[in-house]
Amino acid sequence: MRILVIRFSSLGDVILVSSILDPLYKAGYTVDFLTLKPFAPLFEKDYRINRLISPDKNQLKSLSQIKQFASSLENYDMVIDIHRNLRSFLLTKFLNARVLKYPKNVLKRRAYTNPFLRKFIKDEFNVLQAYSQPLKELGINLSEIPKPEIILTPEEKEKVKKILPESFVAIGAGARYQNKSYPYYDKVAKLLGQKGFNVVLIGSKEDKESDSNIYPENTIDLRGRLSLRESLAAISHAKLTISNDSAVAHMSRAVQVPVLMVYGATHPYFGFAPLKEEGDYMCLNLPCQPCDIHGKKKCKLETVDCLTGIAPAEITEKALQLIKL
Repeated sequence: MRILVIRFSSLGDVILVSSILDPLYKAGYTVDFLTLKPFAPLFEKDYRINRLISPDKNQLKSLSQIKQFASSLENYDMVIDIHRNLRSFLLTKFLNARVLKYPKNVLKRRAYTNPFLRKFIKDEFNVLQAYSQPLKELGINLSEIPKPEIILTPEEKEKVKKILPESFVAIGAGARYQNKSYPYYDKVAKLLGQKGFNVVLIGSKEDKESDSNIYPENTIDLRGRLSLRESLAAISHAKLTISNDSAVAHMSRAVQVPVLMVYGATHPYFGFAPLKEEGDYMCLNLPCQPCDIHGKKKCKLETVDCLTGIAPAEITEKALQLIKL
């Protein structure tokens, strides 16, 4: 059976969708994967994917473009829509195949940002578990929640190792929105240094430009210097990754390195926290937290207590506990 898996963006989400590739591959399905061009390198060496389809976003702007693109695709027995936005909805309408969708939980996640409504929401939500739901309709029975995995070659790991220190912690100090960015990673880096760990900063050029912190001299800043796959390879050598609720956290999960996530404007309830065996997270659970499902809103109090209230020493202590495990 031929299956098309759709997840256009963004980086962290696309990485997490890799969690369903292994179950599909082991069940004998032929899988084509559709994502946007910037994220295609994630899967360029993935033996679990038959065909990687990666259009430019500009190719899918209008209804006529989406229809034309759909006509260029092969015939599929099944489409798994792991995005569920307007673009993916329209695309599946033009494909003559059965469509499976994951439970997005949008209404509850949005309701969770309201302090009054939050009191009535008692269930838990995990994105990995949600992504795996369509697999049940294919008769794939899972004994545990499948985890993300990006396939790297030994050569890729060895090549990047040359620029890395021994015994280091990776830090993803960047995030798409300011109220998701912990402001004291420089102090965390200093404390880790005092405990004998080197620190490597991982992220984009934009992450570096938006970070005004001054890090200890022995910190290695690789932000903007590595490709996506090189960044994954670098993280694969870390003892631990400390990251905001952003793509670097999920990159760490995808190369099986434990991660400590630091939450600000968002919240673990939205489903992106690591599983227990993948690491841990820090979240103060303030009455005003979370304030936005994506973390883009400005802090109403203008204090961002959800982040500034977490002491660097607390993060360092939690990090050391995870490294010992």
